[in-house]
Amino acid sequence: MNTNLIESIAPRFAELMIRKIETMTDEWQKPWIADMTHGLPRNLRGTPYRAGNVLLLLILSEMKQFKTPLFLTFKQAKEEGLNIRKGSSSFPVYFWKMYIRHKETRRKIEPEEYYKLPREMQKQYDAMPVMRYYPVFNIDQTDMDEKQPERYAQLTAETDPKDYSDGVTCETLDSLVERQGWVCPIDLKYSDRACFIPSLDKIICPLKTQFPSGAEFYGTLLHEMAHSTGVESRLGRKLNTSWGDADYAREELVAEFTATLCGALLGFATTPRDENAAYLKHWLENLKADPKYLFDILTDVNRAARMITEHLEASERESAKAA
Repeated sequence: MNTNLIESIAPRFAELMIRKIETMTDEWQKPWIADMTHGLPRNLRGTPYRAGNVLLLLILSEMKQFKTPLFLTFKQAKEEGLNIRKGSSSFPVYFWKMYIRHKETRRKIEPEEYYKLPREMQKQYDAMPVMRYYPVFNIDQTDMDEKQPERYAQLTAETDPKDYSDGVTCETLDSLVERQGWVCPIDLKYSDRACFIPSLDKIICPLKTQFPSGAEFYGTLLHEMAHSTGVESRLGRKLNTSWGDADYAREELVAEFTATLCGALLGFATTPRDENAAYLKHWLENLKADPKYLFDILTDVNRAARMITEHLEASERESAKAA
């Protein structure tokens, strides 16, 4: 891992998260990500960003009040005949690249070639993930509105916002629960609590009819599903914690951000739980002390979100076969 590179961009990520958390009130009346009307963050070609970049760019777009989460590099702006507005600050988009070389000859090969090799031959190589990043700007930080007004108007056109007050339905998640296609049983029943019980490897969640809005129901369900990814036989996070300690707070943050990211991928915003206000505020201390702490959190969030989305996709395939 390129520690120097992480240290160079971690403060930018940390600054964004600190500013977002500090704007929140204990009432938690607004979603973590407030506007999904323009879809997920993507580049000018329409390619979506991946991993923790999705969450970070969504929050950045909300904080900066960009009209759409559409980004481009300085080079791409020049190729499009656009100028970056004076005083605009870029934001880093990070990715991992495999650096592979032979242990003896030190010859480098590309990942595509490496993965085609037999397993025994792969052992002759060192495969190291190396972090890379590139700076991007939102199209609102360019003069596209002046030079390409029709294109800008099309890209930023308002769509009807989704109604988060009631009636929100997610057929993909409903089907997964109905089929019991998750990694552990999900028991929906009339109750006054939602939880994942590690000793039973089971999720308990109130009925959807008990929630004022469908988005709150799905956000709660995704939160508990995120917890269930952390058992030792799955992603191996520390779940045997005591309420209020640092490990407990960290796991709540992983579950909260995973639910937020999955909700965004499914097309709706999720509302953080009231009881997590204190954890988010407390997390600021760790984040201010060590900005690299965010990478640790985002890594677990990305792994948990990937597990959830993979099972949702599998459930969709099963539903298609049945149909």
